[in-house]
Formats: sequence, structure tokens, C-alpha cells
Amino acid sequence: MKYIWLIIVLILPLFGISQHAVPLNDSTDILYTLNAVRSNPLADNLNDSSYLFISGQCIEIDSLIGFSKKFIGTPYRYGGRSPKGFDCSGFVGYVFKQFGVTLPPSSRTQALIGEKVARDSIQKGDLVFFKGRSSKSNSIGHVALVVAVSDTNDIQFIHSTRHGLRLDWLSEEPYYKKRFMASRRLVSELPK
Repeated sequence: MKYIWLIIVLILPLFGISQHAVPLNDSTDILYTLNAVRSNPLADNLNDSSYLFISGQCIEIDSLIGFSKKFIGTPYRYGGRSPKGFDCSGFVGYVFKQFGVTLPPSSRTQALIGEKVARDSIQKGDLVFFKGRSSKSNSIGHVALVVAVSDTNDIQFIHSTRHGLRLDWLSEEPYYKKRFMASRRLVSELPK
């Protein structure tokens, strides 16, 4: 059974078959799969953050990001958690839920999970958090999913705003640039 999951994790993406998440049965399966993936030359990209391992799920980050982009243009809806309309945390939660990971319901509570990430170490798949409407506030009021990082460490993120779901570069959005507060990586530390 363990070999079947290994094949799914390693082979399907090579044929362009998108498997949102691979369920793993327990920590033994996770350790086995991670060590097997690490020793496979076809999976050298594991160390360049191509996968997230969360809540017993192995998620390919590019699949997560590709899925999230399908909703660009979706209208904003306060408290929205479906493709009929999203708020910021509802959107992030919806995307991760489709990959088998349940996140807390608000941007403030989402900012409490995972590992802190320094601004210059942000990667695709990380979550970024911003102050709400008041730039003088000290509370988190907005969340977004990082979809790209440029050579100059500028970050592109997807998020639900009052203008609908969209992509933005941090350097091009003074509103968000001055409200940036934190970033988190929703990944368990990989076994050594």
C-alpha cells in the first residue's frame, strides 16, 4: 500500500495528472513517503518547496496555486466561503479545504498556525497577513496566498478584496505594502 502512494506522489505529476492531495495514513507513512521521495532523483524539487505536508496530506504547491487562480474575478462577499463569493479568509480556507486541509475561519486565527517566515524567505504557498483597513491598527485583518516570488523578493499574492478576487504584486500595491504584518508557512517540518 505504501508503494502505491509513493507512485501517486512521484509519477502522476510527471504525466500532467493533477491529484489534489494524497492522503497518508499515519506518521509512519509520511516519514516513509518523504524519505522515499527525497531519495528519488525525479523529486529533487522537494527541497525547493514544491510540496506542502500538512495534516497528513501531501500537496503539490503548483496545483494549489493553479486551483486558486480559477477563482480570479469571483466577487467579494463578507463571510463568503464558496465560489459564489469569498472574503479573504473564506477564500484561503476554501482552497486548502479542497486539498484536504481545514484552516481556522478568520485571518487572525489563520495567522496563528504554521511556522513564522521572515519577509525575505517567503515562498510560493505561504500565507501573508496584513492589517485591516486602518494602517495604524496592530491587528491582522486580511490574508492572502503567495503565488510567486520574484528574483528581487517581491511577492505576488492572490486574495479576495472588496474589488473581487485578484492577483497583486506587493511592490505595486502601496495599500498592502504599508499594511504587511506577517507570513506563515503551513507545513510541518520535514523529517531529517
